[in-house]
Amino acid sequence: MQVAGSVAAERLRLNVFGHAYVGVGAVVIVVLFYLAIAAQITQSSYDIARLQDQQRQLIAEQDQLRYQEVTMHAPAQVQQHAAQSGMQRVIPSRFVTGQEVAVDLSAAVGASPVDTTPLWLRAVAVIANTVAGTRDVMASTKK
Repeated sequence: MQVAGSVAAERLRLNVFGHAYVGVGAVVIVVLFYLAIAAQITQSSYDIARLQDQQRQLIAEQDQLRYQEVTMHAPAQVQQHAAQSGMQRVIPSRFVTGQEVAVDLSAAVGASPVDTTPLWLRAVAVIANTVAGTRDVMASTKK
C-alpha cells in the first residue's frame, strides 16, 4: 500500500506541475498574441501617418498646379504671350450698332408671339403653299 500511495502521490505532483506548466504556457501564448497585435496596431498607425503626410503633399501640389493654371490664363499673361508671338491689340474704331428689340410687356406669360407679317404677304404665302405644296415660303423673305 505504501508503494501505491507513493506512486499516487508522485502522479499528483506531476499533475500539479503539469497544470502549472500548461497555465504558464497559456500565459506565454496570450502574451505573444498581445505583442503581435500591438505590433500590428503600431505598424498600422505608422502607415496611416505616412498616408496622411502623402495626402497633405498631394493637396499642396494640387493647389500649386491650380495656381499655375490660373496665372497662365490670366489676362496679363495671355497678352504677354500674344505680344511675344507678334500679335497686337487693336483698339476698335467703331462698334456694331444693334437693333431695338420690341418686347410686349403687357402680353401674358407663355402667350404665342404676335405675327407682324403684313396681311397681303400672308395671303400670298398661303396661295403659294397650296399651289406649290411648299412649306415656309415666308421664311426666305424675312431678314
